[in-house]
Amino acid sequence: MAINREHGFWAIVLREINKIISRFMYIVLLFLVPVFCFVFFATLMPSGLPMNLELGVVDMDNSIVSRKMIRQIDATASNNVFRFTRYEDARDCMQQGKIYGYIVIPEDFEKSVSFGRQPKIDFYYNAVFLTAGSITQKNVATMLATLTGAVNLTSRQARGQSVEASMGQIQPIIADVHPIGNPEMNYSVYLANLIIPGILELLILLTTAYAIGEELKNRTSRHWLFMADDNVHKALVAKLLPYFFLFLIMALLYLTIMFGYMKFPLNTSIGWMMLDAVLLVIAAQSMAVLMVGLLPVLRDALSACSIYGVLAFSFSGFTFPSRACRRSSRD
Repeated sequence: MAINREHGFWAIVLREINKIISRFMYIVLLFLVPVFCFVFFATLMPSGLPMNLELGVVDMDNSIVSRKMIRQIDATASNNVFRFTRYEDARDCMQQGKIYGYIVIPEDFEKSVSFGRQPKIDFYYNAVFLTAGSITQKNVATMLATLTGAVNLTSRQARGQSVEASMGQIQPIIADVHPIGNPEMNYSVYLANLIIPGILELLILLTTAYAIGEELKNRTSRHWLFMADDNVHKALVAKLLPYFFLFLIMALLYLTIMFGYMKFPLNTSIGWMMLDAVLLVIAAQSMAVLMVGLLPVLRDALSACSIYGVLAFSFSGFTFPSRACRRSSRD
């Protein structure tokens, strides 16, 4: 079938393909950035959790109990302990970003524990680093709970109480936790499933808005519409068709890497995920067309698409979905 290179649907498609091939910006947005993001976030935490997070300890007691507690913190795979002799040195290191937090063990710590005086341990951590700060806080809290239980158990055994009776009073209720959707508590599963589709959606918005907006900026929109025989729908569909298939390939590549190669948990059929990928590309392109229609200036359209795309991160799983909080009137 002969293709008219001056008019018609396929003429616009060929024109857009030539533009994609000839301009390095499109190569970056359509291929390099998505592939880089896929590889980066897929290999960011291969073990599932951040490892060897720097944590400082200021041991002012230097007793057997304090050294044992420091060894327990250092034994965790996610923490790497640095010892300081002065409180000011640990604070300066945290302010400089060399450590994520530090613990201050007070003087007479072992003596206070032995006499049941409830000594206070100060823990300072940098909440700017959300993941590192929360993991460090969780490890310290778990370690303190374990140490408190061990001290309590030793004290009860010294008074002649059996281990079973002591544990029944120390921890009367045991929580059996079953995290749904991410049973391994893998941070890569949590981050990659949210960030990669969000970045892909943002790229679709920006690329689509730029492809249409530059026609208006360079005053080539009349020629573009002339090639479509003054049919706006034909012009839009033909122009966006190459981008649709290219971004769809990137979305399917993401699904293959995450759920095929990385073996991320998938609680549905891969066919539904592929359909979601198709709908994601269509929805993002449609929103970009709307933004350009409302804001025909290229700079304004790109800014609006950026703001809208960034909001997708907040409403796609980083925050708890509001519909899950709703209770029916029957409850």
